[in-house]
Amino acid sequence: MRKTKMLFVLLALLVAAGGILSAQTFKNVTVIKNSFDDGKVGGWAHRGHPGSEEKLIIDTAVKKVGSASLKITNRTKTWHGPIHLLTDNAVAGDVYAFSGWIYYNQGPENQAFTFSVERSFKDPNEAHKYANILSFQAKKGEWTQIKGEYTVGADPTQKNIWVYFELPYKADDLVTDNDKIDFWVDEIEFIKLDPALKPKVQLDIPNLGDTLYDWFSIGTAVNPDEVDPSQQKAQLIMKHFNALVAGNAHKMDAIQPQEGKFEWRDADRIVEFGMLTGMRVRWHSLQWHQQAPAWLMQDPKDPNKRVSKDLLNQRLKTHIQTIVKRYKGQVESYDVVNEVLSDKGGFRTAAEGSLWYDILGKEFIFNSFKWAREADPYAQLVINDYNLESDKRKRQDMYNLVKEMLAAKVPVDAVGIQMHISNTAPSVAEIKETIDLFASLGVQVVITEMDMSIYASANDAKRTPTANDLLVQAQRYKDIFAVYKAAAEKGQLDLVMIWGPSDDTSWLNDFPVRGRTDAPLLFDTRFQAKPAFWAIVDPSKVKGLR
Repeated sequence: MRKTKMLFVLLALLVAAGGILSAQTFKNVTVIKNSFDDGKVGGWAHRGHPGSEEKLIIDTAVKKVGSASLKITNRTKTWHGPIHLLTDNAVAGDVYAFSGWIYYNQGPENQAFTFSVERSFKDPNEAHKYANILSFQAKKGEWTQIKGEYTVGADPTQKNIWVYFELPYKADDLVTDNDKIDFWVDEIEFIKLDPALKPKVQLDIPNLGDTLYDWFSIGTAVNPDEVDPSQQKAQLIMKHFNALVAGNAHKMDAIQPQEGKFEWRDADRIVEFGMLTGMRVRWHSLQWHQQAPAWLMQDPKDPNKRVSKDLLNQRLKTHIQTIVKRYKGQVESYDVVNEVLSDKGGFRTAAEGSLWYDILGKEFIFNSFKWAREADPYAQLVINDYNLESDKRKRQDMYNLVKEMLAAKVPVDAVGIQMHISNTAPSVAEIKETIDLFASLGVQVVITEMDMSIYASANDAKRTPTANDLLVQAQRYKDIFAVYKAAAEKGQLDLVMIWGPSDDTSWLNDFPVRGRTDAPLLFDTRFQAKPAFWAIVDPSKVKGLR
C-alpha cells in the first residue's frame, strides 16, 4: 500500500513557495497594542449581531497591570467576545506573534478559551471563513497569559483578517450559564515579524522518510493551514514525511456540524495535499465519542432526549459511508472506531463520556466496519485506542475484541496503537509485546499517534527541556524505532505516524497541565532537527547515545 513519493512535484512546490519568502526584510512591526489604561477600547469591537450584542467596557477595578482592562459582558453566545482587525491586506506567509492576558471569576474552576481568526475575501459575496488558532485553559480568579504565532495562509482571494477571543463553540440551544461568563483581557499585543526571523526548514539534512523507507512509511498529523505549500511548515512535512493524517479536520464535528450538511473544504485540502505529493493518507476518525456534534445523540423532536437506537444507527451509517465513498481510492486507511474501550475494563459507557455503547451496544463497532467495507472494499480499516502499550488489562480487552470481530467476519484489518508515551514509560519490552500480541491475530499494527512527553506525569513542573531531557528522549526514540524496524521485517507493521510535525503545535502544549509546554516531537519550535531525529536517522550525531 506504500506509494512512491512524487519528488518532482515536491521540488516544483518548493520552487513555487520560495517566491513567498523573499529577501525583503524589515523590523518587527507592532500592529495591535492595548493596555486600556487610556480608557479607550483601542479598535476592539463586539461580535454579536444587533439586538444581541455583548458589551465591551473599560474596567478599572480588574486589571493585570496598569490602571484598567477590557471587560466583555452581557454575553449570550459562546462566540461572543472582542474582535479586532489584524490586517486589511492579507499577505501569504506573514507571521504575527501575539501575547496577552485573560481573566474570569465566574463559573467553573477551569475554563477553556479560544483565540480565532475571521477572514473575508475580495469577492464580497463569498462567505467569511473562521478558524480556531489556539485553545488554552484559564483558572478562575487568576490572570492567564496567552502566547503564540499566526501565519497567514496562501489564499490569493483573501482580503481582511480579524482576530478574536471566544469560548469553545456550542450550538445556541446548548449554551449554559458557564458559557456566558464575563471575562477580561489586558496587555494585548500583535507583532508582525521580520521575515528574517521566521523559522526555516533545514534542507541540508537527510530526509526522514527516505531513511526509513526500507522498513515503513513515516507520517505526521497536520491541520489545514500546515498543508499550504507556500509555508515553511508544509515544506518541513514534504521533506521528511510520506504519510499524513488530519489532527482534527476529519473528526465528526468538523465534517458534519449539522445533520446532513457536510463541510468538505478543510478535509479536501488535506487529502488533496496527500494526493499531490504522493503521500499515504489516513483518516482520523469516522467514529469517536469526543468531538462529535451534539445533534448526533439528540432526538430530532426534543434535544433534551436521547436519540433512538434506529436513528443513531442510521446517522452513523450515513456519516461513515458518505465520507468513505467520497474518498474511495484516495484515503487508504481509516480509524473506523476510536477509543471504544473503557479505562476501567470493558467498553466505554456514559460514565466515561460516551453514549455509543449505552444506546447501541457493541454492535455499533461491528456495523461501523461493515459499513466502511461496503463503501470501499480496499481501504485498511483500523480500530484505534490509547494506552494499549502500557495497560495490560486494556491491551487484553482489545485483543479479545479483535479476536471476536475476526471470528464474526467483521472486516477489521489493523489495530491502531496511539503511542502517546513519555521519556520514562512504557518500557521498550512492553511496546514489543503489544505489537507481537496483536500481530498474532493475523492483523496489521499501525502506530497512529506517536509522541513522547519530556514529563513523567502531570505533577511535573513546567521547564525548558534540558540537554538530558533531549538525550533521554533521543535514546527512547532510537530504541523504540528499532522495535518498529524488527516488526516491519516480520510483516507486522508498515506505517508509523508522529502526532505533529514540530513541537510548536503539539497538543501536549497546555495539556494536561495548563500553561505547561512540552517538546515531544522530532523537530523543535523553529523546525530544527532535535537529537531524537538524529537518533533515528544517524545515531552517531548524538553524543551519549547507547
